[in-house]
Amino acid sequence: MRARYKGPAGTGIIDVPDSATVGDLLRELRTRTGIASFTIKYGPPMAMKNLDLGLIGETARSAGLHGETLTIVPAEEPPAPVKTEAPKPSTNESSDNSPEDINVPWREREGTLLLRVMPSDNSCLFTAFGGALLEQIPAQQLRNMMADYITQHPDTYTEAVLGTPPRQYCRSIQDPDRWGGGIELSILSAIFDIQICTFDVQAENLINFGEEKQNRCILLYSGIHYDRVAFSYTDFPHTTTTLPPDMDRTVWPTTDDEVLQKTEELVHKLNAAHYYTDTDGFILRCNVPGCDWIGSGGREGNKHAKQTGHVDLSEIKDVEGDNVVRSCDAPGCDFIGQGDRAFRRHGTDTGHEKFSVIPDW
Repeated sequence: MRARYKGPAGTGIIDVPDSATVGDLLRELRTRTGIASFTIKYGPPMAMKNLDLGLIGETARSAGLHGETLTIVPAEEPPAPVKTEAPKPSTNESSDNSPEDINVPWREREGTLLLRVMPSDNSCLFTAFGGALLEQIPAQQLRNMMADYITQHPDTYTEAVLGTPPRQYCRSIQDPDRWGGGIELSILSAIFDIQICTFDVQAENLINFGEEKQNRCILLYSGIHYDRVAFSYTDFPHTTTTLPPDMDRTVWPTTDDEVLQKTEELVHKLNAAHYYTDTDGFILRCNVPGCDWIGSGGREGNKHAKQTGHVDLSEIKDVEGDNVVRSCDAPGCDFIGQGDRAFRRHGTDTGHEKFSVIPDW
C-alpha cells in the first residue's frame, strides 16, 4: 500500500504492507511527521473528506487509501468558550462548496459547461479521457492500448522520447497504480487522432496535445488530478444540470474556439475557488540517466521537461536520514545545505527553486 502525504513540514511517500491497517498507517505517519495528534483529509481538492476513524481496524488499502494524497491536519488547541448567537435565517445564496456546483451558463447553446469530477485514484487521467470518447473506453483498456501502440511504433517512441526503455515503459504504463501525465496525453492523442486540450487550474493556462486534428476534448489539471470538461443541455437560466453524464457532449471541432473561451471562464472560477493542489513544495528529481537535475515544484519540473525532453521525474522522499548536500543555483545566493529539510526550508523562505547536488567525493 503506497500513498503520498503532506503536512506542515513537507511532503513524502509512505509504503506499508498491503496487510497494514488504518491504525498501522496512522502510527507510521506519527513517526514520520513527529505530530502526535492529527486528522487526515484525502480526495480531490474541494471534495476532500476526513478519514473515518471507525475504519481504524480495516486495511488501509480496503479503506481506499492506496494511491491517495493524505493531508495531515494537526489538532488545534480547543478555543476558549465564546458567546453563541441565535442562528440566522438561511438565505437562497449558494455556497458553491463543491466543484460540481461551479459551472458556466451557455445561453446561446441552451446549456451549461461544467466539470465532471473523476474518482481520486491513480487512473484519473485515463478515466477522464476515456469517458470523453464516444466509445467510453475504460482506463485499463487505454493503458493496454498505449503499450501496444508503442510496441508497434518503435521508431517514434524511443527511450529518448519516453525517458525510459520502451519495454520498461510498456510494463509500467499497464500498472493501474502508475500516474499519467504529458507523455501519456501525447500518445493518446496520436492513437485516437484527437486534440487533447489540457487546462492547468492553478496557472490558468492551456497546453494542447496533438496539432492539426479535426476534433478535440478538454481536460482540467488541478496539480495532482485530472477531470473532464463537459457540456450538458439545461433549462434557463442554465445554472443547474439534471441530465446524467452519459448524455454529455465532450468532443468539439477544433474550429470551435468558443468552447475554449467558455472553458477559460470555468477555469477562472475554479481557480478563484482554489480547486487545485499547489505542488510547489514537491522536490523533484530527473531519472533520465546522466541527468542530475533537481528542482522544486511542478512548474520547474515542466520547464525542465520542455527544455530537455526529459519526462521521467519522481518526487524525492522527505526522509530523516537524507544526507545529500545541495547548493542553490539562484544568482547571488551562496546557500549550501545538507538534507531535505534544509533544502525545503531555504526554498520556502526565499522562493528559490533550482538546486544542484554537491557530489560526495
